[in-house]
Amino acid sequence: MIARDVIEAFIDGKKDGFDRVYEAYSPGMFIISLRYTRCKDDAEDVLQEAFIKIFNNRDKYDIERPIGAWIKTITIRTALNYIKEHYKFDLKDDESYFDKAIQLDSQENPQQDLKNKLIAVLNRLPDGYRTIFNLYTIDNLTHKEIASYLGVSEGTSKSQYSKAKKMIKQLLQTERVAS
Repeated sequence: MIARDVIEAFIDGKKDGFDRVYEAYSPGMFIISLRYTRCKDDAEDVLQEAFIKIFNNRDKYDIERPIGAWIKTITIRTALNYIKEHYKFDLKDDESYFDKAIQLDSQENPQQDLKNKLIAVLNRLPDGYRTIFNLYTIDNLTHKEIASYLGVSEGTSKSQYSKAKKMIKQLLQTERVAS
């Protein structure tokens, strides 16, 4: 938790205030950025863009509300905009994607901890599946909110989430067999 005086310094545009907010929140926001992007470089781009927006909009922050939630919201929206602009963001309408053989890289270290395995599995999902899975499961948005963010129907969000879960299960089963 950041002290109120630090937040006030941040809102006033003082470098020390911004630096302390950045130090406190950038590691967590980097993890969020990494969940939505395909690689570290893209996540770093999202993080940088998010903190530029955070700084530029600091006067809109309501000091009576938790700053972490405000920063997280900006980071997620920045990540969504990034993937829409830089990735082929397509939502799968059919099941044919599951007919393809799904295999994890043989270079994957079998001793990886569960967190790294989950990230590897999530990174195997098509962009649409991964994005909706992250928004619903990890960031706790409703399908209605997801539909609004992404400009799709609520039914599409639910369908993509269901397909993402199915694919994750398939990927995890394939990994178990390969181990």
